[in-house]
Amino acid sequence: MFDLSLLIGLPKPNSIDTSVLTPEDAAIKLRQAATLRLNGAQSILLHFPQDVELAVELLDDAAVLYDRAFRNLTGIPAQSVHQQIHEYVSVPSIEGAPAIQTPWGDEFAPVIKEGIRCAETWLEGSSLPLWWALSQNRKRHRPGDPQEAFEAGFLLRLQQTLIMRREAVTSQSTRFDA
Repeated sequence: MFDLSLLIGLPKPNSIDTSVLTPEDAAIKLRQAATLRLNGAQSILLHFPQDVELAVELLDDAAVLYDRAFRNLTGIPAQSVHQQIHEYVSVPSIEGAPAIQTPWGDEFAPVIKEGIRCAETWLEGSSLPLWWALSQNRKRHRPGDPQEAFEAGFLLRLQQTLIMRREAVTSQSTRFDA
């Protein structure tokens, strides 16, 4: 057996100083610290299942340490790393308006496309009030991200259309007929 106080006393990730190390050595040190936390979490879950909160804390710290190690090796900030891993769904361009990226991944593409189609149906001359078209169709999706992804597709398509129509009106009003 081991003493839990050793795991409890491990330094937090932000207190591990790697400033005097090369990026490669810093990555090695951070990965070793992360591995220690992963092994500690595994031991806790096997031998002390009542201390699951400590195991979760160790897993969280390990994730932070692995992220820091990766950033040391690549020089890519953490947010950029995540953006490169996930493909985000965009509302396609229309009438010359540029595509608009959403914050949702590919798993929400069908829901976003449904929101786009619903907005296009309304724009083609639906007799329903806009708020009704949105509110009734969004109910077909689970609350949370699915509903918000649907709304994004719907509202971003409306936004694109309104911007293009405004620009068309503006360009017509600035033309001089000879």
